[in-house]
Amino acid sequence: MLADVWSRQHEFRIDASVGVPPDPLSGQEAQSWGLPAYRWEISEPGDFEWLRQRAHRCTELYDGFRLDHLVGFYRMFFRDPDGQGHFSPAGEPAQLRHGEQLMRLFLASGARIIVEDLGVVPDFVRESLSRLRIPGLKVMRWERKWHDDGQPFRDPADYPVDSVAMSSTHDTETMGEWWDNAGPDERRLCAEIPGLRENGCDPDAPFSSAIRDALLRALFSAASDLAIVSIQDVFGWRDRVNTPGVISHHNWTWRLPWPVDALGSQPDAQERAGFLRLLSGESHRG
Repeated sequence: MLADVWSRQHEFRIDASVGVPPDPLSGQEAQSWGLPAYRWEISEPGDFEWLRQRAHRCTELYDGFRLDHLVGFYRMFFRDPDGQGHFSPAGEPAQLRHGEQLMRLFLASGARIIVEDLGVVPDFVRESLSRLRIPGLKVMRWERKWHDDGQPFRDPADYPVDSVAMSSTHDTETMGEWWDNAGPDERRLCAEIPGLRENGCDPDAPFSSAIRDALLRALFSAASDLAIVSIQDVFGWRDRVNTPGVISHHNWTWRLPWPVDALGSQPDAQERAGFLRLLSGESHRG
């Protein structure tokens, strides 16, 4: 992307930094990522040529791709050199029109599109994605009935079809680490997801292979059209890929314990592959 920005400097604000605004309700602090801001007023008259080219190239390489930080395509947040924060475009009607323009651009590429819609996402953006039938992410530990008494977990069987069921993401702790750190009440609520207790999920027990596999089976049972499980969660490992907002030598450095071409000969990997085949068959995902 650095070369693209260098070659199209007129389409970016090099002096501004894209990020996310603070969210007082969740306690999330503002983030500044050091990335240049789009100058939409320059790229829109040219029919967003650069983004179209990127989408076309991704389609040449992949059957589908994920749009990171989806909300930024509807309302990009950036800070000026003086630290003042702004949304671009400004105002919900313009943000909705702009975001749907870009979503249709990506859909027109012919690739399968999913979007990262986690965190603070305005209702109008979620309604837009639903109208366009673009799948967002359903991370099981965060899928709760937040407005109900006790905030119970949602049954994955009730997730929308146009969604992606996930055990964790590259920015979260792994499934095992989450279970380790979850309080007793959270574990017990999680264990009320249909099928979990019957399949060996004891909320009072430490994380184990039985709990791992019960959680994976529940995830595969989701009504979501797609289910994605990180390799760490497949094995029950606790190795984290990334901790957002932290500069560390550990971020983005994790590697498999075996070469990829040796996976098929590893007994642990063979057992896990067999289990995933079983789940795929049970859930008709094969």
